[in-house]
Amino acid sequence: MHIGHLRLRDFRNIEAQTLELPPGMSVFHGDNGQGKTNLLESVYLLATLKSFRGAKNKDLIRHGTAKGFVEGTLHQAGLARVHTVQVDKSGKRFRIDGKNPRGLPEYFAGIKAIAFVPSDVRLADGPPDGRREFLDRAAFTLDPSYLGIAKEYAGALKQKNALLREAKLRRDRPDPALLAVWNDRLAEAGSRVVQRRVDFLRDFAPVFRELHGGITGAAKGRPEIRYRGAVPPTAVDGGREAVRDALRERFEGAVESEMRRGYSLVGPQRDDWELRVGGEPLRSLGSQGQLRSAALALRLAQMVLTRRKCGVCPLFLLDDVGSELDPHRNRRLLEQLGALDAQVLVTTTTLANLHLPPDTYSAFRVENGAVRA
Repeated sequence: MHIGHLRLRDFRNIEAQTLELPPGMSVFHGDNGQGKTNLLESVYLLATLKSFRGAKNKDLIRHGTAKGFVEGTLHQAGLARVHTVQVDKSGKRFRIDGKNPRGLPEYFAGIKAIAFVPSDVRLADGPPDGRREFLDRAAFTLDPSYLGIAKEYAGALKQKNALLREAKLRRDRPDPALLAVWNDRLAEAGSRVVQRRVDFLRDFAPVFRELHGGITGAAKGRPEIRYRGAVPPTAVDGGREAVRDALRERFEGAVESEMRRGYSLVGPQRDDWELRVGGEPLRSLGSQGQLRSAALALRLAQMVLTRRKCGVCPLFLLDDVGSELDPHRNRRLLEQLGALDAQVLVTTTTLANLHLPPDTYSAFRVENGAVRA
């Protein structure tokens, strides 16, 4: 899978730009603030309909204009399809070959991208919401149908929180029958979320160990990934029905506390996962070098697992080479990506940060939102 033709209009600081990209590595270099990361963000938006910087729709549109536009021609298995995304303040509209896809799974099946950004080095020891985002996005990249499961849970959670919040504002108790309905729906939908996450980690963990060992060497200790959630491991091991029953029990036990707080306190929206190396939690004992190596292995494992499961290698977007990774890890990462035969889009302030022969990549200079070879 690779993008051959990329066209942007009124996206961030880019007024109009058309690029022809080679299947291998393309490097966008230039001073900070010129638009390098915006180019990577546009490709990530095309692949996920989201910004890897968490930007709102209005922030993606060039100042003074009403809408932004991104188009990419995706080549896969000898076929070329044109994916387009238009953004305005009210939302996003996406098409394939000028037509509305039958649904999100059809759209996402045609393009996959994984981004490694500087903040990724805090995945192991940062806030749990970053780890949940990584887990859910990775599971979704592998199987777009997970999006519907996650949305079902999020919708029920929103309704329950509204019920709790309104009751607190009235200084009253919520309707117990209605609260029981939402708890039941959350237990049902939440069990599917937890099961998908755990199933993903079960496939992901051995690939992560393989990549982590290649980066750090076996002497660093065996890495493990543990899911830490609202339900005990025994329930998780018992399958989805056991998870559902355990969640329902947790919801019932939290009723009084949730009514006092005015929002839901337990469930997959608060779950976490933990990295351990040599039996020790990396978040509390890992050095900066270990944290960076783990972050690299996590993203590379996504690439490898998706290729093995889906038969296609996602696009890899590497933002700000040289910012958070030392030359050794930069080189190891780029070598691993080369072995995967992936299309890689890289940003850096200077080509010297790559530590690669110039004939192994195509370079593009970015200045004030304009790109030139």
